[in-house]
Amino acid sequence: MFFIGVFGIEQKQQEISDRRNIICPSCEALGSYRLIKVYDYFHIFFIPLFKWNIRYYVKTACCQKIFEINSDLGKRIEGGELVELKSSDLKSLGDTDMSNICHYCGTTVDPRYRFCPYCGNSLK
Repeated sequence: MFFIGVFGIEQKQQEISDRRNIICPSCEALGSYRLIKVYDYFHIFFIPLFKWNIRYYVKTACCQKIFEINSDLGKRIEGGELVELKSSDLKSLGDTDMSNICHYCGTTVDPRYRFCPYCGNSLK
C-alpha cells in the first residue's frame, strides 16, 4: 500500500460469483468454483476513484487449483450473464503445489515465504 496523507494505492481481491455443479478441468470431479476479481485502485479518504490491472481468477473447490480467465469473460460473469467456462478459456497458473500460490493475488511465490511479496497477505 502506498499512502500519503489521505490518499493511496492499494490492491483488492473480491469474490464475484460461486458456481456449483461443474466438472473441474484439472481433476475432472463434480464440484464448484469461485470467480475472484483482483485489481489495484487509487483512493482518497478510502473512497476508490479508479481501478487498473483488473484480473479474474477461478479457484476450484475440489482440488483448490487456480486458473486465470480472460477479462472479457470475467466481466460478463460479473454482469450476471451465465457463461459456461470451457477448458480452453482457463489458463492454468502452473502445476505447482498450492502452498506456492498466493490465494489473494494468484501469484506463484517461493515456498519458503510466509507472506506474499506482491500483495503482502499471509500464505498460510
